[in-house]
Amino acid sequence: MAAFLHEGGLKLRQKVRAVVVNDHGEFLLVRPHGYREGEWTLAGGGVEEGETVHQAMRREIAEELGVTLEVELEQLPVGNRFIYSAEHKAKKALDHDGQEAAMFVVRLRDDAPLALQAEEIADARWFTVTDALAAFPAAKQREVFEACLNAIAA
Repeated sequence: MAAFLHEGGLKLRQKVRAVVVNDHGEFLLVRPHGYREGEWTLAGGGVEEGETVHQAMRREIAEELGVTLEVELEQLPVGNRFIYSAEHKAKKALDHDGQEAAMFVVRLRDDAPLALQAEEIADARWFTVTDALAAFPAAKQREVFEACLNAIAA
């Protein structure tokens, strides 16, 4: 069962997203099924009821990438909140108003073996920072990624 935040009269689905970086400064992005060719995003997913965001991030990385994280996770002081339009909410018959994602930095070796979750992830690839910024299909994703990069560099 999904975990929700209730804030200011809104019901928000709790999510987690990972800025996965290697020791060469490259970023691992995923292309979920349903994304068009050339459109990429950060790995992650929904928080389940009773899970902390840290537990959810570990689970999502294990599920989507096949990687068991042995190191401490670093949550970034960045969030990604978006509220659905009334049309989107009605079209999808959603029982919540939007999403709130906690952002993490996950450090992996560039040769870490990946086992992609075939049901959800069509592809994963390492990108330079410039190429990663160009790969996000929405301006909001680029803004959140840049805020995460600034927090990592601080």
